[in-house]
Amino acid sequence: MASDSTGQRGTSGRFESVFYLKPFSDKGVYGWLYRVYPEPWQVVYESVKPGKDGNAEVTYVPVAVLEKRPTYAEVVDMLVKASQKR
Repeated sequence: MASDSTGQRGTSGRFESVFYLKPFSDKGVYGWLYRVYPEPWQVVYESVKPGKDGNAEVTYVPVAVLEKRPTYAEVVDMLVKASQKR
């Protein structure tokens, strides 16, 4: 079995995560970057409002579905825009 450029046998030396979930909290907005391989990347906005009973009411709103993983700045920008629409 031949070795690749990383010295590993039988692999390309690059692994793809099968599940990815990263929370984002920046510029006063909250959300998630989510992916389950092989599905596309999703940016999800987390809206938190006071509920009628005094508990927080949380809703999750998909704001983007992307084939390529977005950068941190791109995710924050999408979340800020989503928060302004609410």
